[in-house]
Amino acid sequence: MSDPDDSPRKPQHGLPQFVGDPSEEKAARRLARERERATDADAVEHTVWSEPALSSDLAGSPSEGQVTYPRWLEENIRGTSLAKSYGITLLVALAAGPWGVLGAFSGAGNSQLSVLMFAVFGPVAEEIAKVAAALWVVEKRPFLFRSFSQILLCAACGGLAFAAIENLLYLHVYVPVHTPEFVNFRWTVCVALHVGCSLIAGVGLVQIWSVAVRDLSPPRLALGVPWFTAAMVIHGLYNLTVMFASAAGWLDLGMPEPTGE
Repeated sequence: MSDPDDSPRKPQHGLPQFVGDPSEEKAARRLARERERATDADAVEHTVWSEPALSSDLAGSPSEGQVTYPRWLEENIRGTSLAKSYGITLLVALAAGPWGVLGAFSGAGNSQLSVLMFAVFGPVAEEIAKVAAALWVVEKRPFLFRSFSQILLCAACGGLAFAAIENLLYLHVYVPVHTPEFVNFRWTVCVALHVGCSLIAGVGLVQIWSVAVRDLSPPRLALGVPWFTAAMVIHGLYNLTVMFASAAGWLDLGMPEPTGE
């Protein structure tokens, strides 16, 4: 006698027949393509083994084939040649120019705006722009730098490029009628300010990079925040000092009096 459960089942009429959602299959194919194209750098950004809340006692240890941040960083440090490292340093230093353009347009000419823009928002935007390229390398590819001097060089180049572009904007766009004293002030004091503040921010980058490379751990941007803040504060105080000194007549650059139109 046959088991009733062995007989073929017939669809019950009146019940809805569910069909798979085509978007799920499309999403699955897209994820599969992304996994095929993913590099170790992509994988290490999403690994759970570097999570600070992960307990090794409960989760155990990663297997030999699993990508972890320490393994990824150590392998890339060994695989990065000195020539490649200094080549990247040169490219980052040159990239400070385009970033300087963005920063200069965001901050130059703020003397016509509010004191808040002149002393706060302008310095914040400018100091971020000047070290943005080097910050990306420190955060995403710290193995590309071999020494702290490379980071400081990139930061100084960022400040120098920004100062040069900002000076050209001031001398040819914002203040086309000026005196030799004004030109000298722009190319000495202002250049020194921008390079000096960028080097201060660069020390923050060095702090982030050195701890990451020493401990083989993901970079912690919080380590650089005090130095970034110091650069912004010094920059803002300088802007305020120049603004009030000029208004009080203490800083005389021989500029002609504005004429009404």
